[in-house]
Amino acid sequence: MDIERDIRTQVSSSDLNPSSSLIQRLTFLSNTIAAVNKSKINGPATLTALTELSKLPTFDDGAAVDVYKRRTHKPSGIRSFKAISEEFINSYSKVVDGEKDPRNLMLLFQLDKVILSEFNVKDQIEVSFKVLRELTIQEMFDITFCYFPITFRPPPNDPYGITSDDLKTALRACLSASPYFAKQALPLFLEKYPTSAGQTMTMAACFPVYGAEAVGERGEELFDCLKTEILYSSDQGIENSALTALESLARTLYPTQSDAPKGLGELIVKQSLEGLSDPMKNSAPGCAKCLASMIRASPYALAQALPQLFRDFNEPKLPSYRVPLINVITTLLLAARSVYGAEGATRRQSDEHSLDRYRDSLLDVMREGLRTDQLKTAAIRGSVAMAEIPDFLDALQVEELVKGIDNLLVHDNDEEVRTAALSGLKSIAASNPTIVQNSTLPLLFHALPDSAPAADDSAAREAYRRVLKALTELCAAPALFQTLVVRITTKLDLLSTAAGDAECTAAYAWDLLHAVRVVLDAKLGDNHVDVPKYYAEIVPRFTQLAVVAAQSADRPLFRDVRLLRSTADITELLFWEQSAEAIFERAYAGFENGQLKQVVYDEKAIQDAPPLKGSEAERNLVALYTALVRGLKPETVLPFSDADAFLASKVEWALTAQNAFQKRAALDLISAFVNKHAASLSSLPSLLETIWATVTDASQPAAKRQAALQVYFHALALLRNELAYTASERALSLLGGEDALAHATASAFGILAESPGKKPRSHLTVKKLWSFLLPKLLAGEEGASGAAREPYLLAFAALLPLVPASLYLSDLRKLLPILLRALAIESAEERKNVITALTSVLETASSRTETDQLLHEHAEEIVDGLLRAGRTSKTGKVRAAALAGLGVVPDAIRYETLGKAKARVIRELGLCLDDPLRGVRREAVDTRAAWYTYGNGS
Repeated sequence: MDIERDIRTQVSSSDLNPSSSLIQRLTFLSNTIAAVNKSKINGPATLTALTELSKLPTFDDGAAVDVYKRRTHKPSGIRSFKAISEEFINSYSKVVDGEKDPRNLMLLFQLDKVILSEFNVKDQIEVSFKVLRELTIQEMFDITFCYFPITFRPPPNDPYGITSDDLKTALRACLSASPYFAKQALPLFLEKYPTSAGQTMTMAACFPVYGAEAVGERGEELFDCLKTEILYSSDQGIENSALTALESLARTLYPTQSDAPKGLGELIVKQSLEGLSDPMKNSAPGCAKCLASMIRASPYALAQALPQLFRDFNEPKLPSYRVPLINVITTLLLAARSVYGAEGATRRQSDEHSLDRYRDSLLDVMREGLRTDQLKTAAIRGSVAMAEIPDFLDALQVEELVKGIDNLLVHDNDEEVRTAALSGLKSIAASNPTIVQNSTLPLLFHALPDSAPAADDSAAREAYRRVLKALTELCAAPALFQTLVVRITTKLDLLSTAAGDAECTAAYAWDLLHAVRVVLDAKLGDNHVDVPKYYAEIVPRFTQLAVVAAQSADRPLFRDVRLLRSTADITELLFWEQSAEAIFERAYAGFENGQLKQVVYDEKAIQDAPPLKGSEAERNLVALYTALVRGLKPETVLPFSDADAFLASKVEWALTAQNAFQKRAALDLISAFVNKHAASLSSLPSLLETIWATVTDASQPAAKRQAALQVYFHALALLRNELAYTASERALSLLGGEDALAHATASAFGILAESPGKKPRSHLTVKKLWSFLLPKLLAGEEGASGAAREPYLLAFAALLPLVPASLYLSDLRKLLPILLRALAIESAEERKNVITALTSVLETASSRTETDQLLHEHAEEIVDGLLRAGRTSKTGKVRAAALAGLGVVPDAIRYETLGKAKARVIRELGLCLDDPLRGVRREAVDTRAAWYTYGNGS
């Protein structure tokens, strides 16, 4: 193959914007080098040629990046480097001098690191290449350290995605690649330190590479710089990086634990202890952190610090000194835990014995702290640190500390102390669950009453809820969840036969069920593998409580529909994790054929009877059946062959439901079943026709027509089916009819906004439905007048939760007027939907020019509508949402547009401060504060 030659020994400034043919030749050269036998390539000549080629300052940015990419792959052979080492470095340094493009810098920093790392392997190569000459080192130093400290702020919408941290990390790897930099780098660090805040992580990376000898010569100066950041910096990030650098400095100077920290190490410990002589000083916490960094490098600091701290704690100059002193001791214990107890730790307390001689004194300090106000929080953290240092305390000593923390968790009145105690026990439970199981859980369960507190005993109610909160956080651990299940089931059993106020007992039982639900959610979120086995442990027992209550007037507790709903939620949650066929077959036999003994834990406790044909209490058990249908997967084999007959029977049952709870459960069952099995429902069109006939039959009772309407909408849950769009359009026709049915239809559109399964609807499905319904609703509302417009507004508002903000933002010019009119509707749920949508629009206003313009045109109407809703709505959640939306206005609307309304808004918000609901008052306070500052400094 003939290749046209393009021979160039120099490139002049006339070669701006190189031709595509030149780039093609570069690519050909690169591909050729990659393809041919490496032994046939003259490495030195190729590298020299590429170096010459890289001197193309006239390449545009993209071409320059391409050239650098070719070159970063070529110096892989160390012998090619060695043959032209000085020549290569000299020419390379000239090529990269002054480079500023961040893409090129990322490539060049990588190449610099390769060169520096390879040049460091001097003991494995020829004598002629053992030491880089001073000139070569200086050249590499100049082209790398000229970027320290690097500053870079990526432009908006940067297509290359290079961040400031990316460049800092790449440069850091380059600067720490060679020990030969130490002589020039350390003075530069000291020189740049006052003006290079945040660069201490680079120093931390360099110290170990530069070595103890070089770093030790400048050790005191380096410590003085770091100490300033640690003791006096107001930036937590800078302080943390300075501590990391100090730890790196100590590890570099004293690389093994047998190295006694003489010289600088002694100085650091001495100065830190002197700083703690008055522990109330602002610098004292920083001194403690310096000691902690030294402890992570060497156990020497423990032996020097702890005796003095014990003396000062036991005999303080002032009583107030004990608080900061126990904080210092805790800081040192946390450092020791990070050394000995961290995952993958290489140092062992059992080998070093650095804490053994201080064990009793440390226990005394922690015992005292756990008993003394102001010391408790620090003592908890210190106790946990001691318990988590392997091979330091025996089981009895750990148990003693845990019991002290338990006591604070249950009995202390300080929320901060209880929070610290719970956090500490969770930490201990992760590494030592047996002690928590044997010590903490019995105490917590003992604190749970066997019967519900009286209605006026709010203190007792708050106490048991605190205990349940602690249990939910502790018992997610697999070793502890079993205990929680057994004990809560026992409590529920006792409550089902307990005398007392029915409402209080139901509230207590609901709290117990909710605790189980919260822990299950946490376990599923953490992918615990033990969750599936708990279906058999939990669901049959809870189902039995519900069935017994439905069949017996003596144990009516679980007739409460709130408890049934909570039980159903737990059932569905666990059923999702099961192999469903066998379980659902038993459930079908139980609920359809009356063989309820198949679904409970103790067959002797109940009677077989078909619950769906029984009393009202028995029919309420449909909620448990619905939970299982909702949890079915589409591929699950059903225990019946005729899906159409099953659906028809459930529709008929829903139409004759005796209360709203039954109706809702039946509708959820229908929706879930249609969603999962539409393909096998051949009679769905005719079934919809039958239901629609009931809806439009004026001779039927209004309640039955409205029930049929809700069934109709739930049957439309499979929105991808074209039948659903035809049926939806038919439902739209009712909005212009008789008042009662029109309003019921409008509210029923909200059913379409609900997710029919466990997962939300896809964006494509939502967009298709919204595009289908919106024009018809807008046209209907525009064509109506007076009160006839309200059903269209209601239907529009009911659908809003279905739609992400991105969809209605695209049609905001058409939608904003109807949103403002819908702010006045009376229905609380739909009115809240409108407020939520408006708030979303306000929050995105500044990012979209057209949205911003529209909102400024209608700003006064928005404010007036939200103020009315915040003051006059009968529902607290609507008032709170309106006030929250009003609080977004100052950030979305410029002051010159609403400045005249500021005083009026603040005055009316003042009236909301007297709202009877605390949540509403809180929103009013926050919103008024936002309006007070509106326009200040504008």
